[in-house]
Amino acid sequence: MILDILAVLFFVLGFALILWMIGERRRDVLHGLGKARGMKQSDLYRQNAENCMLMAEAAQGEPYNRYRRMEVAWLALAEDQDWLDGERSTGDLPKAKK
Repeated sequence: MILDILAVLFFVLGFALILWMIGERRRDVLHGLGKARGMKQSDLYRQNAENCMLMAEAAQGEPYNRYRRMEVAWLALAEDQDWLDGERSTGDLPKAKK
């Protein structure tokens, strides 16, 4: 009898936990994972650039070059995102090299 009650209780609590996790995931997708935690999108891009820099330092040869290119791309995305968010004027953006 007690085992049946406990089994039902754990089943209900497990189901509630799964629904809560799905709701949290949906919130993160709809509102952005970083924004939910108070980070700007450009800060997330800069974090990705830093990760690429660390991987480039650990790599040699072709992977080194690939990680460096990825780092530069993430930094460019961060700058563009700052501009899109209104934190920089067009005069603050670096000029493209020709």
